[in-house]
Amino acid sequence: MNYALTFIILANCLAVALETVPSIYQANRTLFYWLEAVSTCIFVIEYFARLWTCVEQPVFASPIRGRLRYALRPLSVLDLLVIATYLAPVDLRFLRIFRLTRLLRVLNLEQFDHSLQSISRSLGRRKNLLVVAVAAMLTLAYCFAALLYMVEHPIQPERFSSIPETLWWAIVTLTTIGYGDITPISPLGKLLSGVIVLLGIGVFALPSAIVTASILEAGTDQHTHCPHCGGHLDGKE
Repeated sequence: MNYALTFIILANCLAVALETVPSIYQANRTLFYWLEAVSTCIFVIEYFARLWTCVEQPVFASPIRGRLRYALRPLSVLDLLVIATYLAPVDLRFLRIFRLTRLLRVLNLEQFDHSLQSISRSLGRRKNLLVVAVAAMLTLAYCFAALLYMVEHPIQPERFSSIPETLWWAIVTLTTIGYGDITPISPLGKLLSGVIVLLGIGVFALPSAIVTASILEAGTDQHTHCPHCGGHLDGKE
């Protein structure tokens, strides 16, 4: 049943993507309609089946309070939201992909689930570093936007019309994307841009480095922490 649900979820996500291709959608409109209708019916039946049988678990033994407590669990709320996407005025069916989180354990993907928990714990230990790195990025972007506005606004008032407008240039430059829609033309502005790029490579790489370190540490966590309770293992039998 869970493998079948996984297939249906993935089929729905693929259908949402293919419906945005006019040639495919126009030729298969009926197929897309029935796929959505049948999938939603299956999701509704499966949701109420889970809600009805949850009382077999001791923690949800109460017929009313137990089912209510089960329905308020995050994964159950997610199931309900997935069903509600059928009635939403905006196409939100792509959210159905998140239902796969419920099936991680059932589909023999416990190791994947444990890896996600290890990464989450590792990132939690570095949350202060991430906050500092993000604050440094925002401060640097704002300061350079203000400086470049002062230099380039007299020459290009239509391009560097305000600090918020220049902030867009600073962000795409510091992230080394550089769309080129706004570029400095004065010698001082070009020099300042070069400095910004050099600093941006270092400062904007900090969050990536922190996340990478967390992922590497997570590999060690899986061997030093219990995969079920998260407790530290001291190596004793």
